[in-house]
Amino acid sequence: MYHIKEDKRARASVELICAGLMDCLSQKSFADITISDIQRSSTVSRSTFYRNFDCLEDVLSLMCDRVFEDAFSSGSGEIRQEVFSAWFKNERLIETMVQVNRSDLLFESLRRSACRFGRFPGLERDSELYNYLISIIASTMMGIIVTWVESGKKEDEAGLKTVIGQCFAALIEFGIV
Repeated sequence: MYHIKEDKRARASVELICAGLMDCLSQKSFADITISDIQRSSTVSRSTFYRNFDCLEDVLSLMCDRVFEDAFSSGSGEIRQEVFSAWFKNERLIETMVQVNRSDLLFESLRRSACRFGRFPGLERDSELYNYLISIIASTMMGIIVTWVESGKKEDEAGLKTVIGQCFAALIEFGIV
């Protein structure tokens, strides 16, 4: 779990750590990255790292939370568009999480962000229905992300939207939804 204090110095250190992880990811796989690598790349001390994070996966979790928070807080329109745009902008992060079998972090982040930003007005009154809806959306999005990465990221953003639209049309045609 990450635990970041709300002071300027802590936030600056966290930014350096996140940038350091992304720098390291451009050079080697996540499985080969150590805290010492992050330390060298980010210029923060080991104690600073552990003051904010328990492990490297926590940095991924924070970065994922930020991606989805940005997507959901924009309120610019359709959730699908916001989430797709966010993950195409953060392709390396998303790909890393899938490659290290931590799509659970993506799922939980997507679920937390959807709940936090209340993008389904009126449904919040029925918390059970709301929780099911958020789980369905997060599971569907996660399945799409994992399939997209595992199949070589062949589609661009527009192509992937088309494929997903075709899939939902098939679900309706076959009476599944």
